[in-house]
Amino acid sequence: MASVRTTYQGGQGTDGTSPSGRPFVWVSLRDPGHQELAAVQAEFDLPGPLVDELGTAAKRPAVEVAGELLVAVVKTASWAADEELVRLGEVQLVLGEGFVVSVDRDAGVLERVRQDLQADPELAGAGPAAVLPCVVDHAVDGYGPVLGAINDAVEEIEEAVFTPGGPRLTERMYKLSGQVLKLRRAMAPLTELLDRLASESPPPNGERLEQRFREQRAHLQHLVEGADGLGNLLSNMLQAYQTEVSVRQNDDMRRISAWVAIWAIPTLLAGIYGMNFRHMPELGWRFGYPLVLATMAVICLVLYRGFRRSGWL
Repeated sequence: MASVRTTYQGGQGTDGTSPSGRPFVWVSLRDPGHQELAAVQAEFDLPGPLVDELGTAAKRPAVEVAGELLVAVVKTASWAADEELVRLGEVQLVLGEGFVVSVDRDAGVLERVRQDLQADPELAGAGPAAVLPCVVDHAVDGYGPVLGAINDAVEEIEEAVFTPGGPRLTERMYKLSGQVLKLRRAMAPLTELLDRLASESPPPNGERLEQRFREQRAHLQHLVEGADGLGNLLSNMLQAYQTEVSVRQNDDMRRISAWVAIWAIPTLLAGIYGMNFRHMPELGWRFGYPLVLATMAVICLVLYRGFRRSGWL
């Protein structure tokens, strides 16, 4: 639990004066407790329900206007390679007149945003509205590597799908499908958010912010389409893999059935002549035993050749 307070004057975080542009205060909270939220609520006169929302993780990206406040939720993503899991983080923002309150559930994102604002005084001169596009930038930049890592895993699976005797892939494909869906759910709502922000960018620097949001939206849409493509590919691969497994199982069953049929002949004849009745044909005949053995061999050979011809063996 930690908080950082930064004052921006003329686009730079400072302790002095000489403001230009739109100065604002940015209070950044990380996993805030009740006391920190209460202090922020009192300082900026935030509504109680909004403060309650800041204390809990949101389910999806969103942007809302609550009176004179702009409330935004941006999901971030990272890839856990060892577990092949998408880990989602979150940044909640409250933008008001002369202040920004943020709740960070993704370590490092807001620190990079501060560096962006310090490196670009003109952007920071837009006031509180400058924070949101920077947060979105880093979120969208994080989606690409995650999607690339999933794509690498999918290509690896694709090579193994039709490899005889390869590892079982069903569980891995199901798992990756879930991770693609998880990432898409984090990305897709953000496209609507960016459309809205592009049309509502405030002055000054409104045109620059609008252009930035539109560029982010185009990049994000490309990533969403990539996620859709991976999802469809995984679905098709899973269906193909299950079909291939079914075909292999059918082949195995046919081989087993063929060998059972072949060995049924010796078993049948041996069972008949093993009943030990006193009066049976060929029991007193010198060539009876060789004849039965030859009959077994001939019938088994005929069946074997027939099954080989039909592809069962």
